[in-house]
Amino acid sequence: MSRLLIYITLLSALLLSGCGSTPPARPAKNKLPSLDGEWRIRMIHSGGIMGLSRSIEISFDGTRTVTDERGDKTITGELSAGELENLREIVVNSEYQPTERPQGSDCADCFVYNLEIQGDGKKFIVQVDDITMPESGMERLIVHLRDLLEAALNNV
Repeated sequence: MSRLLIYITLLSALLLSGCGSTPPARPAKNKLPSLDGEWRIRMIHSGGIMGLSRSIEISFDGTRTVTDERGDKTITGELSAGELENLREIVVNSEYQPTERPQGSDCADCFVYNLEIQGDGKKFIVQVDDITMPESGMERLIVHLRDLLEAALNNV
């Protein structure tokens, strides 16, 4: 009888150990296109409680175009060689990690960032928001582009 109890206990333990869930594997990180040769970066910054709609586009030659839809402003200019090199360094060191919004998370007033990078014969497009940005690997690049955008609008 004790052998039967031991077998049942072992079988139960074996069956229960198979019921444990393992977290799903995160998708692999993705390198961004290199900024060699001709390239272009565009970010649209929208949303929030005010319904913001702004964009910045930067080309390989340093040309920068900033648009504020609500303020009906478009500003063109050029990045300095140092600013352009800093942007390249940030892109080279960025890797996109696909993310999902946590279940039950509602972010009605979040800012949304649509980022597009064309370079090296590749096109990279991603959308993140205030909740998914920190885990996406794009935070440093998006914050940098947002700072460039705001600096251009504030210098008018």
